[in-house]
Amino acid sequence: MAVTSVIGLLASFTLLRDTLEVARDPSFNPSCNINPILSCQSVMSSSQAEILGIPNPAFGIAAFTALFVFAVLVLARTSFALWIWKVGVAAATAGLLFTLYLYLTSIIVLGTICPWCFVTWLVTVAIFWSLITYTLAVKIIVLPKKLLFLSRVWVRYASLILASWYVALVFILLLRFREALFG
Repeated sequence: MAVTSVIGLLASFTLLRDTLEVARDPSFNPSCNINPILSCQSVMSSSQAEILGIPNPAFGIAAFTALFVFAVLVLARTSFALWIWKVGVAAATAGLLFTLYLYLTSIIVLGTICPWCFVTWLVTVAIFWSLITYTLAVKIIVLPKKLLFLSRVWVRYASLILASWYVALVFILLLRFREALFG
């Protein structure tokens, strides 16, 4: 979680810098404008690129910073109250849902992929996965008895679940952009 938070933080800083440059100078060409499909500028100029006038990367900077601090405290074996873990899981879940919304909006509505956004999507999935896996493995989060088998399956096959998730994300991209990619 610490490593993926740093990656997400770097991507968010890059996105925010480029977003502010595009706002200041509409002719600015971000380095992530590679082609019509891989393009940050079209995403930056969309209504989905901000919430209440605040660019999404600013929220990413705040969230990834908090996650990094949390991960470092976990690595330092800091003891947390159960409610803090539950808030962490809730925040990771909210982040994942927002990420999936942005992912689907980008590929379906906007028809483009922002490479830096894609990085943040990947690390958000990894952060959610690592937090859920850890809290289930050490029984911080305990599912009801009827669902305990899901905890065991998730923990046992955690790496496969994450790999499958990534394969699904890439497959959806390849499916959506198959004509542009494969003619």
